[in-house]
Amino acid sequence: MTKGTRPVAVVALEQSMPLDATGQATFTIMPGEREAGNGSRVHDSLVNVLGRQILGGTYKPGEMLPREEELGAMLGVSRTSLREAVKVLSAKGLVEARRRVGVRVRGREDWSLLDPAVLSWHPGIQDDEELMAGLIEARRIFEPAAAELAARRAQGSDLAAIEAAFAAMSAAVPEDFDGYCKADLAFHRSVIAASHNVVLRSLAGLMEAALNASFTITNTFMERQARALAVHGRVLETIRMRDTAGARTAMGRLLDLAAEDLHLH
Repeated sequence: MTKGTRPVAVVALEQSMPLDATGQATFTIMPGEREAGNGSRVHDSLVNVLGRQILGGTYKPGEMLPREEELGAMLGVSRTSLREAVKVLSAKGLVEARRRVGVRVRGREDWSLLDPAVLSWHPGIQDDEELMAGLIEARRIFEPAAAELAARRAQGSDLAAIEAAFAAMSAAVPEDFDGYCKADLAFHRSVIAASHNVVLRSLAGLMEAALNASFTITNTFMERQARALAVHGRVLETIRMRDTAGARTAMGRLLDLAAEDLHLH
């Protein structure tokens, strides 16, 4: 290793580069890497790597992370960087740090699974049946209620937003997958906003990253998009007609379709 450079396995891990038997990689940080403006990049990389290792099962719930000296050597980072990364992971519920004991991975029930960063660390969210089932169950609790409230309270601007999202979904079928997913999320977000319930709107904001992941999975079933689009149209029509019971039923039907696509029925 030349003077002024050193291995940074954390960056290699983040980019899925192979490591040697000591946990080091040939990827190096150049002398100016830690100058002003670069420290945060290294810090973010370290948080991402440790988060992915925990979500991926390298370190399982209840297990202790390696000691600072060992983990720092494995990843090519300082104790200070490790401690800062642990603070971030602790805030997201992934780990618990105790003096003279070390850092323990917390139980999955403590993880902030709806946090966008935590979701991004998940190695195979589409295969996580517990998370997907939990998301559908949560949506069954509040989205039909939001649709019912929207049918009662929606104003002209609310209806315009729902209509615009539905039009974008219709225009995207079947070629524009990304556009369809984006419009699908906008449709549900607009329905919830039309409920004029601040708690439901906050819940939707909290769940948005998970909803987006769910839509990306379910919308891969291109042959089912036409069927789902028709039900979205029914949700829009019942809200427009102030049919509260119909809006609740139509939104429930949409969630039935999502559950079917996720094989949760």
